[in-house]
Amino acid sequence: MLENTARNKRWIAGSVLVLAGVVGVVWSVWRPWYNGRDGRFYGLGSVFDGISGTRAQLFGSIFLPFAVAALVAVYGTLTRSRRLVILAALLVLFITALWMLRQSQAVGGLKVNTDGTGLDVGTANAVIGAALMLVGVGVWGKQQRRPLTPPAEEPAPQPHLRSVSTTGKPGEPGRSRRPGEAEAPEERPQEPPRAA
Repeated sequence: MLENTARNKRWIAGSVLVLAGVVGVVWSVWRPWYNGRDGRFYGLGSVFDGISGTRAQLFGSIFLPFAVAALVAVYGTLTRSRRLVILAALLVLFITALWMLRQSQAVGGLKVNTDGTGLDVGTANAVIGAALMLVGVGVWGKQQRRPLTPPAEEPAPQPHLRSVSTTGKPGEPGRSRRPGEAEAPEERPQEPPRAA
């Protein structure tokens, strides 16, 4: 009982962290990623082919894989599937790392400046959101594996029944006498010899 209560508390705390990470990931595309440019303006194709200066439509931008990851993480939380949440977090980290690589190739190296140029809060939101999802899964703890087959139950001890012979000769052990039947001589107790 106490173990189940503690496990439920861990699941609730971990789920809050996962959902906070999901919010951070989705919110990151509305935040500036580099030189004041929002994440939703980076095309998904440019993440693989190279960063271009053209603005992408919302569902043609990196918002699409982040939205898919958010849905997978929420579904994984509801079904308590650690693998789905981990997969969603890894997808976000993969897209973010690939974007950083392409952005670095486009500008000749990534920079972080205090004047708002270079890497900005959107990138940090994506990375921190994915990290929160992984931490939330860790808070859930190890998943209890159920045995494939239930444990075999020991058979209940059978009562020992005494067999009664109905075909034996009179006086055989185990033979039942009918009412009124005389006792066989062998069944009578032997009397001690009388003194003369």
